[in-house]
Amino acid sequence: MSDVEWHSVALAPIVLVHGTETLIADRAVQRLRALAREADPTVALHELSGDAAGPGALAQVASPSLFGEPRLVVVPELQSAPDALVLELLDYVGSPAPDVTLVLVHRGGNRGKKLLDALKKAGVPRVDAAPVKRAGDKQTFVAAEFARAQRRIQPEALVALVDAFGTDLAELAAISRQLIEDTTPDPGEQPAQVTVSDVHALTAGRVESTAFAVADAAIAGREQEALQLLQQAQLSGADPVPIVAAIASKTRSLAKVTVPGASARTLGMPDWMLRNLSREARSWSDRSLARALEAVARADHEVKGAGRDPQWSVLRMVMEICRARRAR
Repeated sequence: MSDVEWHSVALAPIVLVHGTETLIADRAVQRLRALAREADPTVALHELSGDAAGPGALAQVASPSLFGEPRLVVVPELQSAPDALVLELLDYVGSPAPDVTLVLVHRGGNRGKKLLDALKKAGVPRVDAAPVKRAGDKQTFVAAEFARAQRRIQPEALVALVDAFGTDLAELAAISRQLIEDTTPDPGEQPAQVTVSDVHALTAGRVESTAFAVADAAIAGREQEALQLLQQAQLSGADPVPIVAAIASKTRSLAKVTVPGASARTLGMPDWMLRNLSREARSWSDRSLARALEAVARADHEVKGAGRDPQWSVLRMVMEICRARRAR
């Protein structure tokens, strides 16, 4: 079985879409449907779910029709398919019908393992729809969204977008489309590269976006800017915990790139991010970085219940980070 990306999966006698990330699974199925219609507008589309997934259902839709049109058959919930359909699919894997593309969508779990093993043994192409968790993978996802729309986005803008909307892949995809639409010029004009300013204009007021803006300013030692951004966040009712979490994430990443032999692969981050962090790290010494990490750890402890005034804890943390940066 060979893994393929959802945006490059091609028509095949059988295709498996496997994983719990609904957005990726749905997109893979949508792409295969579009490819089938493009290849032959007369294609017959069938979905085997609910009452349509009874005994003999697959044989009925996969058998050649009177008019001989191609068929695309989707099983959208293979993990909960009736036993009769699973047994029929097991027999079908060894001898797929001609002019049929069978798309099996398994959304996780152990049910149907025997069928999954048979599909793997048969070398069926598999779209991995596992949850996208790492920030680097989410940034790759956003970059692909812009590339498919034939648009360019600054690396820094891409990071800011994931920072603000990276908790949910569907939301991240939707906001990427909105950003593309909002920055699309009039007909005849060349589209400009999407910038950090474009992202900030779209994400203004969002806690995650504001928190990472505070983090960027603090790490750069721009104390006045960091404190102004922090005040704006606090006045808008931002919770101290995500603000500290954002600054902790940035500070830890900065510390990671200072480790001898660190590379983009070992750290699990894109090359350009490593370059940017390495450039920032030149303004820090081991001693000043340790001081910043200590300030973050203390603030994290205090905002989670150990301190009397969480807002003051965050304010003190930001000031200590900025002063550590200047005192290298």
